[in-house]
Amino acid sequence: MGYKGRITGIAFVAIILFTIRTVVKSHFGAAPHPIPLPAIIPIIIGWYLGKEYDKSVYRANRDSLTGLFNRRYVFEKIHKTILKTKKRNNTLAIILLDINNFKQINDSFGHETGDLILKSISKLLANSFTSKDIVSRWGGDEFLIISSFADQNDLNQKIAHFENALKNQDWEYQSLSVSIGKAISSSGADEFESLISKADANMYEVKTKCQAHTQF
Repeated sequence: MGYKGRITGIAFVAIILFTIRTVVKSHFGAAPHPIPLPAIIPIIIGWYLGKEYDKSVYRANRDSLTGLFNRRYVFEKIHKTILKTKKRNNTLAIILLDINNFKQINDSFGHETGDLILKSISKLLANSFTSKDIVSRWGGDEFLIISSFADQNDLNQKIAHFENALKNQDWEYQSLSVSIGKAISSSGADEFESLISKADANMYEVKTKCQAHTQF
């Protein structure tokens, strides 16, 4: 959760208090309180209102189960991300990830187990990618990552880090595998929807060929 609301709230209250103090001092020669103790209350109120704003922004942009960004946030940020990628002459990658046999997992072990898997996958993704990447839950058992890079080795290392972490994770009840598809736009000319379609097609091609399905 960010601090923008709290910072803005406190700064706004501080500016008002400073203005009032300056006006009082100019008219009466001195402020009534050398140490402005009465200012503590409005500052606390400003902090509280700012915190409520930060919480509302967080809830609007995050998936409630995993804490990752949601689909709404992706669509809100993608245009700015594409422009920034072009400006820096970087390359944009869209990565789609799908958990293999997730429906069977839910049916066999229950939805609580399914939710725990989604949370664990989300944590592994968050630890494998950086704050500069957009890691989101796209829907159901699908995740979408947007990454802008200058060297594709950086992207490959992030994906490899996630795959190794997934492989080494102790799932207790079974092994777990995922299918990953990606689409890369070196020119930045591709539309977002086009890149998603390419990544989706690549992901399902991998899923079809995948031999490491979950065993029950």
